[in-house]
Amino acid sequence: MVKSYSKNWHFINKIEGRKYGRKRFNEILPTANCKTRDCDFKAPVCDISSNGAFIKTGGHFSVGQEVAMTITFPITGERHMVTGEIVRVSSEGLGVNFKVFF
Repeated sequence: MVKSYSKNWHFINKIEGRKYGRKRFNEILPTANCKTRDCDFKAPVCDISSNGAFIKTGGHFSVGQEVAMTITFPITGERHMVTGEIVRVSSEGLGVNFKVFF
């Protein structure tokens, strides 16, 4: 698995007992164009780490579903294509654990 990130990404230190530090977005949120077996959707990315992301969506999803995403960072214009697995579902959105970066 190859994981590469722009040097513009500054991950905050490990918080909340997480293995990987994450970057939270407060102003201009990146967007994720997502595709599962059941649907396609576009949603904002609230935070991201080298291991996964939290995507704000009101859709109905299940833990274990696979998802393919293209995440676009509006400030830099960078796009990253990834696949992952939904590992958390809440009323605010879903947590995705990244599997493969393209």
